[in-house]
Parts: sequence; C-alpha cells; structure tokens
Amino acid sequence: MNLRDMSRIQIFPQTASVQEMQRNYRKLLDQVKSSRNPLFILRNNVPEAVIVDVLSWNKIADKLIDQEYREAGRAIQSFKKEQKQKKLKTLKGSLVDLMR
Repeated sequence: MNLRDMSRIQIFPQTASVQEMQRNYRKLLDQVKSSRNPLFILRNNVPEAVIVDVLSWNKIADKLIDQEYREAGRAIQSFKKEQKQKKLKTLKGSLVDLMR
C-alpha cells in the first residue's frame, strides 16, 4: 500500500445501521462510490456486512488471488525439495487413518 492509498483510509470506518441502509441506500451507495471507503452495516451495533465499491473490491480480489498463487508456489517448492531429499512418504489407507 502506498502513501497515496493510505491518505484515503479513515481512522474510524463509515457505519450505517440496517434501517438507515434500507431508508437511504442510494445516498449511502453513492457515498461509498465517491469516497472509495468501505461502509460497515451494523445491526444492534454489531457489524453484519461491509459494502465496498467495485474498484476497491477488484483490488482486494486481485491481492487475494496473487497471495493464493504465491502460497501455491511455495507449496510446490516445498514438495519438490522434500521429494529431492526423499522425505515424502506413501500414504497407506485413507486420510482418516492418517489422522488417528
């Protein structure tokens, strides 16, 4: 995250009650789109959902996908290393047997 992105982040998140969302959904959605800050929807002061604009969601999704690829790459490297060192074992039976 660069300094420019950090300047957009609010210390206290925007919140709205479920009832407020029902009454003013267009205004609140426009606010989310223009500010690009998430809106936390609360029921009895407990977070129920978070609304984000599409651009922010796409960035989040891209980061999650990148992280999954990095983790998969590390798992493959670990497998190849253990395979080369002959540390792999053949599973006999089922995964249930392994858990016992």
